[in-house]
Amino acid sequence: MLTRLMLPIKQAKSLNCSTIRFISQVRLTPNMKTSVDVGNTNAIEGNKRVDARFMKKFPRSSTYDPFDFSLARLHLEKKFGSTKQSKNDMFDKYGINPLDLYTSPEVLSQFMSSTGKILHRDVTGLSAKNQRRLSKSIRRAQAIGLLSKTHKDVSFLPTRTSGKL
Repeated sequence: MLTRLMLPIKQAKSLNCSTIRFISQVRLTPNMKTSVDVGNTNAIEGNKRVDARFMKKFPRSSTYDPFDFSLARLHLEKKFGSTKQSKNDMFDKYGINPLDLYTSPEVLSQFMSSTGKILHRDVTGLSAKNQRRLSKSIRRAQAIGLLSKTHKDVSFLPTRTSGKL
């Protein structure tokens, strides 16, 4: 049984559209006037998903601090949380030290853009340690003249075809 909530005229004028929609969905059961069944309020606004980082699960009978629900807590967890190892790090997988590769520009060119910039760690998939080592070996190869600072190795550059095919 759906019953309407009656509000005084002063309160009814100050309500906004979302409050009126919420009030229209409130169902009061005739048996228990103290309980209120709100129903599905997300149906009006669409389903909204909440990120799992914002939903904390606490064990029963434990106390929690309001800090546990703050964004500052998320920043702390991100800063000091578990450091996950890079799974795509080919140097760790094969046991190669990137500092030893400064004499092979063909390998180092795979970690450079076409304009000669060193690719970011997110692109290469290396660990932070190996990315630093790789950057150092690329700079060494550039310093001794084995690798160009303006483009990749010559073998990786597109070739020009002369004449008709």
